[in-house]
Amino acid sequence: MKELQFLVQESNETPHYTVTIRKNERNLTAHCTCEQGGPDTLCKHRLSILSGKAKWVIGDNGAETKQVLSWVAWTDIGQAITRASHAQKQLRDAERELAKATARLQEAEEAARITRQALIQSMSD
Repeated sequence: MKELQFLVQESNETPHYTVTIRKNERNLTAHCTCEQGGPDTLCKHRLSILSGKAKWVIGDNGAETKQVLSWVAWTDIGQAITRASHAQKQLRDAERELAKATARLQEAEEAARITRQALIQSMSD
């Protein structure tokens, strides 16, 4: 079994946590000591390291996140992360389209309001 540990911290004001990644053949486990690091959740610290990012790593082994990424590639976790990333991109795209549609709706409502006012004005003349 191979194991890597990462000391992570989001800011100087937050406590630090330990993320432990264990690989035993094709089985990969990840544990974090943060409040959201329980067995039925996926905290941002674990997800970041499983994605090969050293964003919050404060220890001197941040480069080892690339090794974790190579471990992940051969597991169902890697496939799930790929699907989650794709879903997040689709969500961002949909949010952008919704924002555009909302702006068009507001423009149409304003045009309708102005047209109604003009109609009312022309009927009162």
